[in-house]
Amino acid sequence: MASIRSALYSLLLLAASSSATDLSSAQAFAAAEQAASAPDAGRQGGADLSSLLQKPSLGTSPEAVADSAEVASEPFLVGLRRESVPVYRRGKVASFKTSYPGVLHVGSPPQEFRVVFDTGSGHLVLPAEECKSEACLVEGRRRFNMSGSSTAAPINADGSIVPEGDPAEQVTIGFGTGEITGEFTRDTVCFGAPHSDDVAALAAPQDDSTAVVPAGDAASSKDTELCVEMSVILAVEMSTQPFKTFRFDGILGLGLDGLALNKNFSAFEMLLGTGLPAAHFGVFLTEGEDGEESEIAMGGIDSKRILEPLSWAPVAMPEMGYWQVQIVAVRINGQELDVCKDGTCRGVVDTGTSHLGVPAPADSEVAQLLTTDAGDMLDCRLADAPEIEIELVGYNLTLHPFNYMRRLPLREGVSVSSAQGVYVPSNETNATLGSPSSADPVGQAAQAQAPAVPAAPADGQAIGQVQQETAAAAEPQAPASEQPAAEVAAAQAQAPAPVAEVEEAPKRFCRPRLMPVRLPEPLGPKLFILGEPVLHRYYTVYDWANNRVGFSLANNRRNTMDPSEIVDRRGALPKEVDVLLMQKTVTVTKDGKANRIGSGRGGAKELQEESMLVQVKLRLSVRQRRRA
Repeated sequence: MASIRSALYSLLLLAASSSATDLSSAQAFAAAEQAASAPDAGRQGGADLSSLLQKPSLGTSPEAVADSAEVASEPFLVGLRRESVPVYRRGKVASFKTSYPGVLHVGSPPQEFRVVFDTGSGHLVLPAEECKSEACLVEGRRRFNMSGSSTAAPINADGSIVPEGDPAEQVTIGFGTGEITGEFTRDTVCFGAPHSDDVAALAAPQDDSTAVVPAGDAASSKDTELCVEMSVILAVEMSTQPFKTFRFDGILGLGLDGLALNKNFSAFEMLLGTGLPAAHFGVFLTEGEDGEESEIAMGGIDSKRILEPLSWAPVAMPEMGYWQVQIVAVRINGQELDVCKDGTCRGVVDTGTSHLGVPAPADSEVAQLLTTDAGDMLDCRLADAPEIEIELVGYNLTLHPFNYMRRLPLREGVSVSSAQGVYVPSNETNATLGSPSSADPVGQAAQAQAPAVPAAPADGQAIGQVQQETAAAAEPQAPASEQPAAEVAAAQAQAPAPVAEVEEAPKRFCRPRLMPVRLPEPLGPKLFILGEPVLHRYYTVYDWANNRVGFSLANNRRNTMDPSEIVDRRGALPKEVDVLLMQKTVTVTKDGKANRIGSGRGGAKELQEESMLVQVKLRLSVRQRRRA
């Protein structure tokens, strides 16, 4: 994941499409960052945490529309499939990064792409044919060929056509993890079922390393296609992290207008002109273990997916563009935490973040309250652990271990998360970097090993990430073909002959899927990110017309099963994992010095589990147009 290298993020919006409110929010962020001395960003690396939460770019009366969102209509359904990428520690699978892409087509003739439908960012971003970044050249990644589309036109940010030979405007968008730089085009974008041969490809068995759970048909409604002319950002540069590690091609931002350059780039704003039955969309996400399929309902809700009437929470500060709601209180096992007692907590509901983001340094306290000894457990979602209650205005969200726990237990001293988390530099956020983190390994082994890896990637940048970490520091055995044989052989050749072996029973812990959030005002400092742990339990509806978010218990297997059916409290390994790494600690001595061989926090290039696609930066510039 690309580092946040500057303490100053600027936002330039064209006068024709900007407002004083837009600029005030961006200026507040810029002021906070300008005052800060950004700490060294060297401790970056690949976390399983990823977030498409967009950095801020800087609204209709709730009474203007009745509660029609609960009335059954004919929404356009787009199927989403769950994809996961293994996260390794010492050559062993330790966790998974997950995403939920769907299919869309761009141009004439249509070019097909898999994109993440992300409520934490504000633009449609696709890799350009001209992009030569490592992330763009990943095998199987589709790039948009503008010259291959008869309906594509290069444009500036204000929608004007770029004359041949003139320099083109470019935009840089920073996400919770990573960033892209792109140019603009206008073309036809269609949502709908992939071609028949592509459906067969999606349903075909996948390699275990991708751990893809297909979502079935990519669309199901009266119409098979929903098309709209839209402004698109074509990425000519993409950061290696997190984009290289994912199988999806691009991002479709579904944030409010405040996150977009202007309304011409706002995806849902454009879709409203196609005759959708209602100005809202609903999201159903599932892990797919019981044959359930994830989906997004454009222009309505899928009434089959909810168990109760929707409860609505107003969007706080809608001018910023995030689907954020006021949080009244947070409780663990009924005990209220201090973090929200001053009334300033808010939560961004983000379909692009895999974890539950908790403002630092409170994340460490929450992690300690939820961590439990794993014993011989193989599936930590079955653990007997506390309940989390997040009180909103008029509705309570309750999360059980099955919702918030990493699936695989973590061994003592192992971390697969980002210690830095979702981070924008400021005096206030910098002050929290030295605090204990929810990403810190559990146990004395962690304390002994942490100083040896000062550049640990567990500081992966982030701000809103929604891809799922089925963390497993219990470290399942990776396929033999993926073992770093050369590195292992070299290490063994250099290692001294063992003088003594001390075997100890490994300690294993069940850890929650948390990540620290470090954001300055106005979005922070007490901002939660409500990612997959919330979205796997609740069906969520995003009401564009009334600036509010609806919640209902999702009609999924886990929410409807009788608790008495759960008789197995040990669980089983996921199919991607054949054997848990149960090797005991080996201590090698030479010249009186002991070298402990085991799994630590990893080197600077290790992948981390969190996904944060929340948009946190937008910068406009002008450069000479690139050519393939």
